[in-house]
Amino acid sequence: MNITSESPRNEKNHRSKRIELVITPGRSLGPFRLGSTLWDTIHYLRGRQNFFPSVELKYSQEEPIKYDFIIALPSNGVNLRFDGVFQRMKSIECFDPTKIKLGLSFIFPIPAKHRELYESSTDLPLEFPDGTTPIASHIYLFSNGSPSWQKATIPSIAKIVAEHNANTTLKYGKIGRREVESVKALPGKEAILNFPTHEALDSRENPLSSSQVHITLRISTPQDILAELGKPSRIFYKEEDKMKIHSVTDDGAMIGRPSEDRKGDPPTDYFFNYFHLGIDILIDGTLHVCKKIVLHGNIPGHYDFQRYKRCPYQLQFLNDRNGHGIGHDPKVLVDVESDANEAAVPANIVTADMKIDRMKKRIPWDSKNGITVKDGLKGDEHKPVILTRGSSEQNPFGSTYLTGYDEGIVMEVMKNGHVSTIVLF
Repeated sequence: MNITSESPRNEKNHRSKRIELVITPGRSLGPFRLGSTLWDTIHYLRGRQNFFPSVELKYSQEEPIKYDFIIALPSNGVNLRFDGVFQRMKSIECFDPTKIKLGLSFIFPIPAKHRELYESSTDLPLEFPDGTTPIASHIYLFSNGSPSWQKATIPSIAKIVAEHNANTTLKYGKIGRREVESVKALPGKEAILNFPTHEALDSRENPLSSSQVHITLRISTPQDILAELGKPSRIFYKEEDKMKIHSVTDDGAMIGRPSEDRKGDPPTDYFFNYFHLGIDILIDGTLHVCKKIVLHGNIPGHYDFQRYKRCPYQLQFLNDRNGHGIGHDPKVLVDVESDANEAAVPANIVTADMKIDRMKKRIPWDSKNGITVKDGLKGDEHKPVILTRGSSEQNPFGSTYLTGYDEGIVMEVMKNGHVSTIVLF
């Protein structure tokens, strides 16, 4: 599926605009850095339509996680390829570079009329029989750790994130907390955010260390959260809660019927929105502690796509579906790239790339403990809740549905089976 964005300029202006992109082998092409996120890249392009007048996002509508994303810049002769799971840039294809340095893969096509002369040869001819020479048609930029441009992989995420967190020119987030490497979510308990850091960014011998931030349900206060994560991107006050889940009070007095404050007005819950972390934190309006944690997948085809950066979460349960305890170090997160073989992921781990059917097979709770919908005629029923956002013009991607477990998790599911949002409570 393609999503195209063009600035309102005529074709003449398109052709007259030329930009000069400096190539750094194994690292970057102009402002485009290998390992950078899809979210950051699209935001960058949106603010510079005079230089990048046409932008096309290409992805698989049915399998947006399984296959790569491509941001095509046809007016600039550049394709940016992103890994589907991590949504990070893995390679850059340049059709018309202005500056070239060593360390890249060059493709010199041999004209058809001379092709049979070199079919059995491994040497590239410097000159054809008619006196012409090969002309480079493509340049591929990829990480030094990749075997070739065809098998390009994203560079070290920890190193990229550590450098991003140390950047002093960015206008969002707190220094050291601008980008999260991984999130370990314990349903019903907390979310643990991992931020890699190191002292000497230019020294490859300097090992990376990491700092963790714990956002704990019913315990973490707004002051705790602000001290750890800094100022949120936005604070949103809820006007209505269509799906009451749980309150932080033990007696259940606030479930479905919020108490009143001193002025007689019901207290209002409010969200801390951290768009750059892919996380929302709901604060209870009465006790002012963390009530819910929302993790966003940033999946194309969803209403909130590109509003939040993809949250690299993993759900971890104390036991698997067979009642077995954790069999690995809880401090070590699973590499989701190895999930091509499902057995490589422990049975009590749910990763962000899994579809809803696979998630349900791994969640160790009885599926009958779903969201309860009250029906005056049929009584209480356990069934998904349909979630719509505006008309078909406002939301051309259609509705999603909510499903979950009373033990502490709700999932928003898209038509293709991918889980776009996880709510911990």
